[in-house]
Amino acid sequence: IDTERRAAIRRNHTGTHILHWALRQVLGDHVKQQGSWVGPDHLRFDFSHFEAMTAEQVTAVENLTNAEILSNHDCRNFETSREEAEALGAIAFFGDKYGDRVRVLEAGPNSVELCGGTHVSALGDIGPVKITTEGSIGSNIRRLEAITGTAPIDRLRGAETSLAEAADLVGVPVDDLIDGITRRLAEAKAVRSELAGARRELALGRADELAASADNGIVVTMVDGIDRDGLRDLAAAVRDRDGVRAVVLGTSPDGGGAALVAAVAPDSGLDAGALVADAAKTIDGGGRPSPDLTVVGGRSPENLAEALEQARAAALAG
Repeated sequence: IDTERRAAIRRNHTGTHILHWALRQVLGDHVKQQGSWVGPDHLRFDFSHFEAMTAEQVTAVENLTNAEILSNHDCRNFETSREEAEALGAIAFFGDKYGDRVRVLEAGPNSVELCGGTHVSALGDIGPVKITTEGSIGSNIRRLEAITGTAPIDRLRGAETSLAEAADLVGVPVDDLIDGITRRLAEAKAVRSELAGARRELALGRADELAASADNGIVVTMVDGIDRDGLRDLAAAVRDRDGVRAVVLGTSPDGGGAALVAAVAPDSGLDAGALVADAAKTIDGGGRPSPDLTVVGGRSPENLAEALEQARAAALAG
């Protein structure tokens, strides 16, 4: 017999009973057990409830469970008549059928349920309980998963190791990790903003060059190394040059995907949204059409060349 394995199962089994009691205290008496599973490594507990638990509710259940365990009240598993069990307030759920004689678990003063399984002799034997997940498994049925015994301590040690490694990467003490990450994110955002601005200025410097390439007042081309905002600004700058009736620019931003911008001169008689209507479909995307300037995004940058040719044809046909 694997005594350590059996002891771990006992901890998890009795743990489900205390969790059940705590859930009813926090969520209400409508909570009823709908199933459970206990193994040596963790436990699952299914219960009726009409919505996802909040983080505060999960914490409250966890705190109440651990406080009850710390009380270290005795657990008593005994056989009695069904009538006596009912008189004790024993809870029986999810459609189980019982004979005249039943097994009852008194897990401390608050949890009395019909159960014939193996259990700890005192609540303190369960050790700390840590809820690891809470989620839906069906209509109005929720599931908790939790660990007991030394497993929460192992989990805590793993988290401490990860925090220490993260702190080393950021270059701050563990206690300053949140502030350190916040600063690094702000710095990275500022650098990205500066880089995007530099790229935009560089691209805007090409406005005269692109305008000079107009064919019948139409400019259609790819532009590399620019984000969507920069592409829009560049399209507007090219459109405002003398002799340009319409401009359609395409790019594949560093973040992936595809972008098209169409801009038309006020006296061109063209509609920017119409110019890229078919092109937007070609790059598997779309946008909010505007007659003067339209920006569309898509998921297929490999189709940008084809999309630009469609936009060119639409502009020349107009």
